[in-house]
Amino acid sequence: MSAISASPVEPAILPFGSLEWFKRELAPTPARARRTAIMVAAAVLCVIISMTLQVPELSVTAYMPFFMSKESKFLTTLTGVIGLIGLTIGIGVSLLLYKFTYGHPELRIPGMAIAIFLGMWLSRVFVLGPLGFLIGFVVTATQSVGEAVPSPELLVRGILWLWVAIAYGAGLTVVLNTLFLPNTPNESSHSPKPKDLFVSDAFTNAAHVHFALKVTLAAMFCYIVYMAIDWSGIHTALITCTFIALESTGATLHKGLLRMGGCVIGGALALFTIVFLMPHMVTIASLVVVVACASAIAGWVATGSEMISYAGLQIAFAFFYSVFQGYAPDTDLDNVRNRVVGILFGLIVTGLVFRYIWPERTIDRLRDALRQALRQLARLLEIPRPDTSLEKAKAEAHDLIPETSKTFEQARRYAELTTFELEESPNGERTSLGNLEETLSRAEEVLVAATSLANDQAWNEWQRLPAAAKTAESELRSVAAKRIERAAASDERKDAGANLSTAFARWTETMQALQVKNSRVALVSQIVTEVQ
Repeated sequence: MSAISASPVEPAILPFGSLEWFKRELAPTPARARRTAIMVAAAVLCVIISMTLQVPELSVTAYMPFFMSKESKFLTTLTGVIGLIGLTIGIGVSLLLYKFTYGHPELRIPGMAIAIFLGMWLSRVFVLGPLGFLIGFVVTATQSVGEAVPSPELLVRGILWLWVAIAYGAGLTVVLNTLFLPNTPNESSHSPKPKDLFVSDAFTNAAHVHFALKVTLAAMFCYIVYMAIDWSGIHTALITCTFIALESTGATLHKGLLRMGGCVIGGALALFTIVFLMPHMVTIASLVVVVACASAIAGWVATGSEMISYAGLQIAFAFFYSVFQGYAPDTDLDNVRNRVVGILFGLIVTGLVFRYIWPERTIDRLRDALRQALRQLARLLEIPRPDTSLEKAKAEAHDLIPETSKTFEQARRYAELTTFELEESPNGERTSLGNLEETLSRAEEVLVAATSLANDQAWNEWQRLPAAAKTAESELRSVAAKRIERAAASDERKDAGANLSTAFARWTETMQALQVKNSRVALVSQIVTEVQ
Protein backbone atom coordinates (compact mmCIF):
# COMPACT_ATOMS: atom_id res chain seq x y z
CA MET A 1 0.00 0.00 0.00
CA SER A 2 1.47 3.33 -0.94
CA ALA A 3 1.88 6.12 1.54
CA ILE A 4 -0.32 9.17 1.20
CA SER A 5 2.67 11.43 1.49
CA ALA A 6 6.33 10.76 1.01
CA SER A 7 7.57 13.53 3.27
CA PRO A 8 9.23 12.47 6.53
CA VAL A 9 7.24 12.31 9.74
CA GLU A 10 8.12 11.69 13.34
CA PRO A 11 7.58 8.08 14.55
CA ALA A 12 3.89 7.75 15.37
CA ILE A 13 4.19 4.44 17.21
CA LEU A 14 5.88 4.65 20.60
CA PRO A 15 8.20 1.70 21.37
CA PHE A 16 6.58 -0.73 23.79
CA GLY A 17 8.01 -0.32 27.29
CA SER A 18 9.82 2.96 26.60
CA LEU A 19 9.65 5.85 29.04
CA GLU A 20 7.43 7.81 26.64
CA TRP A 21 5.15 4.80 26.30
CA PHE A 22 4.72 4.50 30.07
CA LYS A 23 4.10 8.25 30.38
CA ARG A 24 1.31 8.01 27.83
CA GLU A 25 -0.26 4.86 29.25
CA LEU A 26 -0.11 5.96 32.92
CA ALA A 27 -1.09 9.60 32.38
CA PRO A 28 -3.61 10.84 34.97
CA THR A 29 -7.15 11.87 34.02
CA PRO A 30 -10.21 12.68 36.17
CA ALA A 31 -12.09 9.68 34.75
CA ARG A 32 -9.18 7.38 35.55
CA ALA A 33 -8.97 8.62 39.14
CA ARG A 34 -12.71 8.11 39.61
CA ARG A 35 -12.66 4.58 38.21
CA THR A 36 -9.63 3.66 40.32
CA ALA A 37 -11.35 4.95 43.47
CA ILE A 38 -14.41 2.82 42.68
CA MET A 39 -12.23 -0.28 42.23
CA VAL A 40 -10.43 0.36 45.52
CA ALA A 41 -13.72 0.84 47.39
CA ALA A 42 -15.24 -2.29 45.85
CA ALA A 43 -12.18 -4.43 46.63
CA VAL A 44 -12.06 -3.20 50.24
CA LEU A 45 -15.77 -3.91 50.72
CA CYS A 46 -15.38 -7.40 49.26
CA VAL A 47 -12.52 -8.15 51.68
CA ILE A 48 -14.43 -6.85 54.70
CA ILE A 49 -17.62 -8.76 53.82
CA SER A 50 -15.84 -12.02 52.99
CA MET A 51 -13.62 -11.88 56.09
CA THR A 52 -16.58 -11.07 58.33
CA LEU A 53 -18.92 -13.75 56.93
CA GLN A 54 -16.06 -16.14 56.05
CA VAL A 55 -17.14 -16.55 52.44
CA PRO A 56 -14.75 -18.93 50.61
CA GLU A 57 -12.64 -17.91 47.61
CA LEU A 58 -11.83 -14.45 48.96
CA SER A 59 -9.10 -13.92 46.36
CA VAL A 60 -11.58 -14.42 43.51
CA THR A 61 -14.16 -12.11 45.11
CA ALA A 62 -11.63 -9.31 45.65
CA TYR A 63 -10.56 -9.63 42.02
CA MET A 64 -14.08 -9.11 40.62
CA PRO A 65 -14.02 -5.26 40.82
CA PHE A 66 -11.04 -5.23 38.47
CA PHE A 67 -12.42 -7.87 36.11
CA MET A 68 -15.94 -6.44 35.86
CA SER A 69 -15.35 -2.66 35.95
CA LYS A 70 -15.52 -0.94 32.56
CA GLU A 71 -15.38 2.66 31.41
CA SER A 72 -19.14 3.22 31.60
CA LYS A 73 -22.20 2.14 33.56
CA PHE A 74 -23.74 0.39 30.58
CA LEU A 75 -20.65 -1.70 29.76
CA THR A 76 -20.10 -2.60 33.43
CA THR A 77 -23.70 -3.73 33.83
CA LEU A 78 -23.58 -5.65 30.55
CA THR A 79 -20.35 -7.35 31.59
CA GLY A 80 -21.87 -8.27 34.95
CA VAL A 81 -25.01 -9.75 33.37
CA ILE A 82 -23.08 -11.71 30.74
CA GLY A 83 -20.60 -12.88 33.37
CA LEU A 84 -23.32 -14.11 35.72
CA ILE A 85 -25.14 -15.93 32.90
CA GLY A 86 -21.93 -17.55 31.65
CA LEU A 87 -20.85 -18.51 35.16
CA THR A 88 -24.22 -20.09 35.96
CA ILE A 89 -24.39 -22.06 32.71
CA GLY A 90 -20.76 -23.15 32.99
CA ILE A 91 -21.12 -24.42 36.55
CA GLY A 92 -24.38 -26.18 35.68
CA VAL A 93 -22.75 -27.95 32.72
CA SER A 94 -19.70 -28.86 34.79
CA LEU A 95 -21.79 -30.37 37.59
CA LEU A 96 -23.66 -32.42 34.98
CA LEU A 97 -20.40 -33.61 33.45
CA TYR A 98 -19.11 -34.69 36.86
CA LYS A 99 -21.76 -37.41 36.87
CA PHE A 100 -19.69 -39.05 34.14
CA THR A 101 -16.15 -37.72 34.59
CA TYR A 102 -15.54 -37.73 38.36
CA GLY A 103 -12.99 -40.46 39.01
CA HIS A 104 -12.63 -41.14 35.29
CA PRO A 105 -9.71 -39.16 33.85
CA GLU A 106 -10.12 -40.98 30.53
CA LEU A 107 -13.43 -39.10 30.17
CA ARG A 108 -12.53 -35.90 31.99
CA ILE A 109 -9.53 -35.01 29.81
CA PRO A 110 -11.42 -35.30 26.48
CA GLY A 111 -14.31 -33.40 28.08
CA MET A 112 -11.97 -30.56 29.05
CA ALA A 113 -10.51 -30.45 25.55
CA ILE A 114 -13.96 -30.27 23.97
CA ALA A 115 -15.01 -27.51 26.42
CA ILE A 116 -11.92 -25.42 25.61
CA PHE A 117 -12.38 -25.89 21.88
CA LEU A 118 -16.06 -24.93 21.93
CA GLY A 119 -15.46 -21.96 24.26
CA MET A 120 -12.64 -20.53 22.15
CA TRP A 121 -14.50 -21.16 18.89
CA LEU A 122 -17.61 -19.44 20.23
CA SER A 123 -15.49 -16.51 21.43
CA ARG A 124 -14.68 -15.84 17.75
CA VAL A 125 -17.95 -16.70 15.99
CA PHE A 126 -20.65 -15.88 18.56
CA VAL A 127 -21.96 -12.29 18.59
CA LEU A 128 -21.67 -12.37 22.39
CA GLY A 129 -18.21 -13.89 22.21
CA PRO A 130 -17.29 -13.35 25.90
CA LEU A 131 -20.30 -15.44 26.92
CA GLY A 132 -19.13 -18.41 24.87
CA PHE A 133 -15.58 -18.04 26.17
CA LEU A 134 -16.71 -17.81 29.79
CA ILE A 135 -18.86 -20.94 29.60
CA GLY A 136 -16.02 -22.95 28.08
CA PHE A 137 -13.47 -21.61 30.56
CA VAL A 138 -15.64 -22.26 33.64
CA VAL A 139 -16.31 -25.84 32.52
CA THR A 140 -12.61 -26.45 31.87
CA ALA A 141 -11.39 -24.81 35.09
CA THR A 142 -13.87 -26.64 37.34
CA GLN A 143 -13.20 -29.97 35.64
CA SER A 144 -9.44 -29.53 36.06
CA VAL A 145 -9.68 -29.48 39.87
CA GLY A 146 -11.87 -32.56 40.20
CA GLU A 147 -9.10 -34.95 41.21
CA ALA A 148 -7.87 -32.62 43.96
CA VAL A 149 -11.12 -32.86 45.95
CA PRO A 150 -11.52 -36.06 48.04
CA SER A 151 -15.31 -36.47 47.72
CA PRO A 152 -18.08 -35.48 45.29
CA GLU A 153 -19.97 -33.70 48.07
CA LEU A 154 -17.05 -31.41 48.89
CA LEU A 155 -16.52 -30.80 45.18
CA VAL A 156 -20.13 -29.68 44.65
CA ARG A 157 -20.06 -27.48 47.76
CA GLY A 158 -16.82 -25.87 46.64
CA ILE A 159 -18.12 -25.12 43.14
CA LEU A 160 -21.38 -23.67 44.45
CA TRP A 161 -19.49 -21.46 46.93
CA LEU A 162 -17.36 -20.30 44.00
CA TRP A 163 -20.58 -19.16 42.30
CA VAL A 164 -21.54 -17.20 45.42
CA ALA A 165 -18.09 -15.60 45.75
CA ILE A 166 -18.04 -14.44 42.12
CA ALA A 167 -21.71 -13.42 41.94
CA TYR A 168 -21.74 -11.15 44.98
CA GLY A 169 -18.39 -9.58 44.08
CA ALA A 170 -19.64 -8.85 40.56
CA GLY A 171 -22.95 -7.53 41.88
CA LEU A 172 -21.23 -5.18 44.32
CA THR A 173 -19.02 -3.90 41.52
CA VAL A 174 -21.99 -3.18 39.26
CA VAL A 175 -23.81 -1.34 42.07
CA LEU A 176 -20.84 0.91 42.91
CA ASN A 177 -20.19 1.73 39.27
CA THR A 178 -23.87 2.52 38.75
CA LEU A 179 -23.87 4.85 41.75
CA PHE A 180 -20.62 6.72 41.20
CA LEU A 181 -19.72 6.61 37.51
CA PRO A 182 -21.00 9.65 35.58
CA ASN A 183 -23.80 9.17 33.10
CA THR A 184 -22.91 8.73 29.46
CA PRO A 185 -25.74 10.20 27.36
CA ASN A 186 -27.46 7.84 24.92
CA GLU A 187 -24.72 5.26 25.32
CA SER A 188 -26.84 2.18 24.78
CA SER A 189 -28.52 3.70 21.73
CA HIS A 190 -25.15 3.93 19.92
CA SER A 191 -24.34 0.28 20.58
CA PRO A 192 -24.88 -1.88 17.48
CA LYS A 193 -27.86 -4.20 17.74
CA PRO A 194 -26.87 -7.67 16.52
CA LYS A 195 -29.25 -9.20 13.97
CA ASP A 196 -27.76 -12.72 14.08
CA LEU A 197 -26.31 -14.95 16.76
CA PHE A 198 -23.15 -15.65 14.76
CA VAL A 199 -20.75 -13.53 12.75
CA SER A 200 -21.09 -13.63 8.98
CA ASP A 201 -18.14 -16.00 8.36
CA ALA A 202 -18.72 -18.21 11.41
CA PHE A 203 -19.04 -21.44 9.42
CA THR A 204 -16.89 -20.60 6.39
CA ASN A 205 -13.69 -19.13 7.85
CA ALA A 206 -11.28 -21.89 8.82
CA ALA A 207 -9.25 -19.42 10.91
CA HIS A 208 -11.87 -19.66 13.69
CA VAL A 209 -11.40 -23.43 13.94
CA HIS A 210 -7.62 -23.11 13.73
CA PHE A 211 -7.66 -20.59 16.58
CA ALA A 212 -9.73 -22.88 18.82
CA LEU A 213 -7.51 -25.87 18.02
CA LYS A 214 -4.35 -23.90 18.85
CA VAL A 215 -5.66 -22.81 22.24
CA THR A 216 -6.88 -26.34 23.00
CA LEU A 217 -3.49 -27.81 22.10
CA ALA A 218 -1.58 -25.31 24.28
CA ALA A 219 -3.92 -25.58 27.28
CA MET A 220 -4.20 -29.37 27.29
CA PHE A 221 -0.45 -29.75 26.85
CA CYS A 222 0.13 -27.61 29.94
CA TYR A 223 -2.53 -29.50 31.91
CA ILE A 224 -1.16 -32.94 31.05
CA VAL A 225 2.42 -31.86 31.85
CA TYR A 226 1.73 -30.40 35.30
CA MET A 227 -0.51 -33.31 36.23
CA ALA A 228 2.09 -35.82 35.02
CA ILE A 229 4.80 -34.27 37.18
CA ASP A 230 2.37 -33.84 40.09
CA TRP A 231 2.77 -30.09 40.29
CA SER A 232 -0.80 -28.84 40.26
CA GLY A 233 0.34 -25.61 41.90
CA ILE A 234 1.28 -24.28 38.45
CA HIS A 235 -2.29 -24.68 37.17
CA THR A 236 -2.12 -21.02 36.16
CA ALA A 237 -0.44 -22.35 33.01
CA LEU A 238 -3.79 -23.61 31.74
CA ILE A 239 -5.49 -20.34 32.67
CA THR A 240 -2.76 -18.39 30.88
CA CYS A 241 -3.22 -20.32 27.64
CA THR A 242 -6.94 -19.51 27.51
CA PHE A 243 -6.84 -15.91 28.69
CA ILE A 244 -4.00 -14.53 26.57
CA ALA A 245 -5.16 -16.11 23.30
CA LEU A 246 -6.26 -13.33 20.94
CA GLU A 247 -6.92 -12.77 17.25
CA SER A 248 -3.27 -12.68 16.16
CA THR A 249 0.18 -13.79 17.23
CA GLY A 250 1.27 -10.24 18.05
CA ALA A 251 -1.78 -9.53 20.18
CA THR A 252 -1.35 -12.85 22.02
CA LEU A 253 2.33 -12.25 22.79
CA HIS A 254 1.59 -8.68 23.88
CA LYS A 255 -1.10 -9.84 26.29
CA GLY A 256 1.19 -12.59 27.54
CA LEU A 257 3.90 -10.07 28.38
CA LEU A 258 1.36 -7.89 30.19
CA ARG A 259 0.24 -10.94 32.16
CA MET A 260 3.80 -11.80 33.07
CA GLY A 261 4.72 -8.24 34.02
CA GLY A 262 1.57 -7.81 36.08
CA CYS A 263 2.16 -11.11 37.81
CA VAL A 264 5.72 -10.14 38.75
CA ILE A 265 4.60 -6.78 40.18
CA GLY A 266 1.61 -8.29 42.01
CA GLY A 267 3.74 -11.14 43.29
CA ALA A 268 6.39 -8.71 44.53
CA LEU A 269 3.72 -6.69 46.39
CA ALA A 270 2.38 -9.90 47.89
CA LEU A 271 5.87 -11.04 48.87
CA PHE A 272 6.57 -7.74 50.59
CA THR A 273 3.22 -7.93 52.41
CA ILE A 274 3.69 -11.52 53.57
CA VAL A 275 7.28 -11.07 54.77
CA PHE A 276 7.25 -7.58 56.25
CA LEU A 277 3.66 -6.55 56.97
CA MET A 278 1.59 -9.60 57.91
CA PRO A 279 3.60 -10.48 61.03
CA HIS A 280 2.56 -7.09 62.45
CA MET A 281 -1.13 -7.18 61.41
CA VAL A 282 -3.49 -7.70 64.32
CA THR A 283 -6.76 -6.15 63.08
CA ILE A 284 -8.74 -6.04 59.86
CA ALA A 285 -8.10 -2.29 59.69
CA SER A 286 -4.43 -2.86 58.88
CA LEU A 287 -5.41 -5.42 56.23
CA VAL A 288 -7.81 -2.93 54.67
CA VAL A 289 -5.04 -0.33 54.35
CA VAL A 290 -2.76 -2.83 52.58
CA VAL A 291 -5.56 -3.97 50.25
CA ALA A 292 -6.43 -0.36 49.42
CA CYS A 293 -2.83 0.51 48.54
CA ALA A 294 -2.34 -2.57 46.34
CA SER A 295 -5.75 -2.04 44.72
CA ALA A 296 -4.90 1.58 43.92
CA ILE A 297 -1.76 0.50 42.04
CA ALA A 298 -3.58 -2.26 40.17
CA GLY A 299 -6.62 -0.08 39.48
CA TRP A 300 -4.58 2.77 38.04
CA VAL A 301 -2.96 0.43 35.54
CA ALA A 302 -6.22 -1.42 34.83
CA THR A 303 -8.01 1.82 33.88
CA GLY A 304 -5.52 2.62 31.14
CA SER A 305 -5.87 1.79 27.45
CA GLU A 306 -6.04 -1.80 26.28
CA MET A 307 -2.31 -1.62 25.56
CA ILE A 308 -1.60 -1.79 29.32
CA SER A 309 -4.86 -2.42 31.21
CA TYR A 310 -4.50 -6.21 31.34
CA ALA A 311 -1.33 -5.81 33.41
CA GLY A 312 -3.43 -4.06 36.09
CA LEU A 313 -5.80 -7.01 36.26
CA GLN A 314 -2.86 -9.34 36.72
CA ILE A 315 -1.34 -7.19 39.47
CA ALA A 316 -4.61 -7.44 41.37
CA PHE A 317 -5.09 -11.17 40.86
CA ALA A 318 -1.48 -12.07 41.68
CA PHE A 319 -1.62 -10.03 44.87
CA PHE A 320 -4.97 -11.35 46.10
CA TYR A 321 -4.24 -14.93 45.06
CA SER A 322 -0.95 -14.92 46.98
CA VAL A 323 -2.06 -13.03 50.09
CA PHE A 324 -5.51 -14.55 50.74
CA GLN A 325 -5.14 -18.25 51.45
CA GLY A 326 -7.64 -18.28 54.32
CA TYR A 327 -9.04 -16.02 57.00
CA ALA A 328 -5.79 -15.71 58.95
CA PRO A 329 -2.35 -14.38 57.99
CA ASP A 330 -0.39 -16.83 55.86
CA THR A 331 3.38 -16.75 55.40
CA ASP A 332 3.58 -19.53 52.79
CA LEU A 333 5.50 -18.27 49.75
CA ASP A 334 4.93 -21.35 47.58
CA ASN A 335 1.87 -19.82 45.93
CA VAL A 336 3.83 -16.82 44.71
CA ARG A 337 6.49 -19.05 43.16
CA ASN A 338 3.99 -21.49 41.63
CA ARG A 339 1.92 -18.75 40.06
CA VAL A 340 4.93 -17.14 38.37
CA VAL A 341 6.21 -20.49 37.10
CA GLY A 342 2.76 -21.46 35.80
CA ILE A 343 2.26 -18.20 33.94
CA LEU A 344 5.73 -18.36 32.40
CA PHE A 345 5.16 -21.97 31.31
CA GLY A 346 1.79 -21.14 29.77
CA LEU A 347 3.19 -18.07 28.04
CA ILE A 348 6.04 -20.03 26.46
CA VAL A 349 3.77 -22.84 25.24
CA THR A 350 1.13 -20.46 23.85
CA GLY A 351 3.74 -18.28 22.17
CA LEU A 352 5.33 -21.26 20.41
CA VAL A 353 1.98 -22.67 19.29
CA PHE A 354 0.69 -19.34 17.95
CA ARG A 355 3.99 -18.54 16.26
CA TYR A 356 4.43 -21.78 14.33
CA ILE A 357 0.97 -23.36 13.91
CA TRP A 358 -1.46 -21.54 11.58
CA PRO A 359 -0.04 -18.11 12.51
CA GLU A 360 -2.41 -15.14 12.13
CA ARG A 361 -0.17 -12.15 11.58
CA THR A 362 -1.00 -8.74 12.97
CA ILE A 363 0.50 -6.91 10.01
CA ASP A 364 -2.15 -8.49 7.75
CA ARG A 365 -4.87 -7.18 10.04
CA LEU A 366 -3.17 -3.78 10.02
CA ARG A 367 -3.36 -3.69 6.21
CA ASP A 368 -7.06 -4.59 6.24
CA ALA A 369 -7.91 -2.03 8.94
CA LEU A 370 -5.93 0.71 7.19
CA ARG A 371 -7.67 0.02 3.88
CA GLN A 372 -11.05 0.32 5.57
CA ALA A 373 -10.00 3.50 7.39
CA LEU A 374 -8.78 5.12 4.17
CA ARG A 375 -12.02 4.29 2.34
CA GLN A 376 -14.06 5.81 5.17
CA LEU A 377 -11.79 8.88 5.17
CA ALA A 378 -12.31 9.28 1.43
CA ARG A 379 -16.08 9.27 1.92
CA LEU A 380 -15.75 11.86 4.67
CA LEU A 381 -13.69 14.19 2.47
CA GLU A 382 -16.46 14.37 -0.12
CA ILE A 383 -18.90 15.88 2.41
CA PRO A 384 -20.49 18.40 1.81
CA ARG A 385 -21.41 18.62 -1.90
CA PRO A 386 -22.92 21.66 -3.60
CA ASP A 387 -25.98 19.67 -4.74
CA THR A 388 -26.93 18.30 -1.28
CA SER A 389 -28.65 20.06 1.59
CA LEU A 390 -26.66 21.15 4.61
CA GLU A 391 -28.84 19.07 6.94
CA LYS A 392 -28.12 15.91 4.97
CA ALA A 393 -24.39 16.68 4.91
CA LYS A 394 -24.34 17.20 8.67
CA ALA A 395 -26.14 13.90 9.25
CA GLU A 396 -23.71 12.01 7.00
CA ALA A 397 -20.67 13.52 8.71
CA HIS A 398 -22.14 12.94 12.18
CA ASP A 399 -22.51 9.22 11.45
CA LEU A 400 -19.24 8.78 9.58
CA ILE A 401 -16.77 10.60 11.85
CA PRO A 402 -17.12 8.28 14.92
CA GLU A 403 -17.03 5.21 12.69
CA THR A 404 -13.89 6.41 10.92
CA SER A 405 -12.17 7.38 14.18
CA LYS A 406 -12.86 3.93 15.62
CA THR A 407 -11.34 2.25 12.57
CA PHE A 408 -8.23 4.42 12.84
CA GLU A 409 -7.90 3.52 16.53
CA GLN A 410 -8.05 -0.16 15.61
CA ALA A 411 -5.41 0.32 12.92
CA ARG A 412 -3.13 2.10 15.39
CA ARG A 413 -3.55 -0.75 17.87
CA TYR A 414 -2.52 -3.24 15.19
CA ALA A 415 0.47 -1.04 14.30
CA GLU A 416 1.70 -1.16 17.89
CA LEU A 417 1.14 -4.92 18.14
CA THR A 418 3.14 -5.70 14.99
CA THR A 419 6.35 -4.98 16.91
CA PHE A 420 5.83 -8.28 18.77
CA GLU A 421 6.07 -10.27 15.53
CA LEU A 422 8.89 -8.71 13.56
CA GLU A 423 11.99 -9.62 15.54
CA GLU A 424 12.97 -12.28 13.00
CA SER A 425 11.20 -10.86 9.94
CA PRO A 426 13.12 -10.04 6.75
CA ASN A 427 14.02 -6.46 5.97
CA GLY A 428 11.25 -6.27 3.37
CA GLU A 429 8.65 -6.88 6.05
CA ARG A 430 10.10 -4.15 8.25
CA THR A 431 10.06 -1.75 5.29
CA SER A 432 6.43 -2.62 4.66
CA LEU A 433 5.57 -1.87 8.29
CA GLY A 434 7.34 1.48 8.08
CA ASN A 435 5.31 2.45 5.02
CA LEU A 436 2.08 1.40 6.71
CA GLU A 437 2.89 3.43 9.82
CA GLU A 438 3.73 6.49 7.71
CA THR A 439 0.48 6.13 5.77
CA LEU A 440 -1.47 5.76 9.00
CA SER A 441 0.15 8.86 10.52
CA ARG A 442 -0.56 11.01 7.45
CA ALA A 443 -4.12 9.73 7.19
CA GLU A 444 -4.77 10.59 10.83
CA GLU A 445 -3.65 14.17 10.19
CA VAL A 446 -6.06 14.32 7.24
CA LEU A 447 -8.82 12.97 9.49
CA VAL A 448 -8.21 15.77 12.01
CA ALA A 449 -8.54 18.39 9.28
CA ALA A 450 -11.59 16.69 7.75
CA THR A 451 -13.24 16.54 11.17
CA SER A 452 -12.59 20.27 11.64
CA LEU A 453 -14.38 20.89 8.33
CA ALA A 454 -17.49 19.41 9.93
CA ASN A 455 -17.79 21.78 12.91
CA ASP A 456 -20.37 24.55 13.20
CA GLN A 457 -18.03 27.33 12.10
CA ALA A 458 -16.94 25.40 9.02
CA TRP A 459 -20.56 24.65 8.08
CA ASN A 460 -21.43 28.35 8.33
CA GLU A 461 -18.43 29.26 6.17
CA TRP A 462 -19.50 26.68 3.59
CA GLN A 463 -22.97 28.22 3.42
CA ARG A 464 -21.51 31.69 2.78
CA LEU A 465 -19.23 30.54 -0.05
CA PRO A 466 -20.18 31.64 -3.59
CA ALA A 467 -21.39 28.87 -5.90
CA ALA A 468 -18.12 28.87 -7.88
CA ALA A 469 -16.06 28.47 -4.69
CA LYS A 470 -18.27 25.59 -3.53
CA THR A 471 -17.84 23.83 -6.84
CA ALA A 472 -14.06 24.31 -6.90
CA GLU A 473 -13.64 23.10 -3.30
CA SER A 474 -15.92 20.11 -3.83
CA GLU A 475 -13.99 19.07 -6.94
CA LEU A 476 -10.68 19.40 -5.08
CA ARG A 477 -11.90 17.33 -2.15
CA SER A 478 -13.28 14.74 -4.55
CA VAL A 479 -9.91 14.39 -6.30
CA ALA A 480 -8.19 14.11 -2.90
CA ALA A 481 -10.69 11.42 -1.89
CA LYS A 482 -9.95 9.43 -5.06
CA ARG A 483 -6.24 9.75 -4.30
CA ILE A 484 -6.86 8.23 -0.86
CA GLU A 485 -9.02 5.46 -2.36
CA ARG A 486 -6.17 4.57 -4.70
CA ALA A 487 -3.81 4.40 -1.73
CA ALA A 488 -6.25 2.03 -0.03
CA ALA A 489 -6.28 -0.15 -3.17
CA SER A 490 -2.46 0.07 -3.59
CA ASP A 491 -3.05 1.81 -6.93
CA GLU A 492 -0.08 4.08 -7.72
CA ARG A 493 -1.05 5.54 -11.07
CA LYS A 494 1.21 8.38 -12.15
CA ASP A 495 -1.69 10.62 -13.10
CA ALA A 496 -3.05 10.70 -9.53
CA GLY A 497 -0.66 13.41 -8.36
CA ALA A 498 -1.11 15.41 -11.57
CA ASN A 499 -4.90 15.43 -11.21
CA LEU A 500 -4.60 16.63 -7.62
CA SER A 501 -2.18 19.41 -8.58
CA THR A 502 -4.48 20.58 -11.36
CA ALA A 503 -7.54 20.63 -9.09
CA PHE A 504 -5.57 22.43 -6.38
CA ALA A 505 -4.38 25.10 -8.81
CA ARG A 506 -7.93 25.65 -10.09
CA TRP A 507 -9.29 25.91 -6.53
CA THR A 508 -6.54 28.36 -5.54
CA GLU A 509 -7.25 30.58 -8.51
CA THR A 510 -10.98 30.57 -7.75
CA MET A 511 -10.46 31.46 -4.09
CA GLN A 512 -8.04 34.25 -4.93
CA ALA A 513 -10.34 35.67 -7.58
CA LEU A 514 -13.29 35.67 -5.19
CA GLN A 515 -11.08 36.89 -2.33
CA VAL A 516 -12.31 34.12 0.00
CA LYS A 517 -10.40 34.02 3.29
CA ASN A 518 -11.62 31.83 6.16
CA SER A 519 -10.60 28.79 8.20
CA ARG A 520 -11.90 26.39 5.52
CA VAL A 521 -9.23 27.60 3.11
CA ALA A 522 -6.45 26.70 5.56
CA LEU A 523 -7.98 23.30 6.34
CA VAL A 524 -8.45 22.35 2.70
CA SER A 525 -4.87 23.42 1.95
CA GLN A 526 -3.65 21.27 4.83
CA ILE A 527 -5.55 18.24 3.50
CA VAL A 528 -4.05 18.66 0.03
CA THR A 529 -0.55 19.01 1.49
CA GLU A 530 -0.91 15.72 3.39
CA VAL A 531 -2.54 13.81 0.54
CA GLN A 532 -0.32 14.77 -2.41
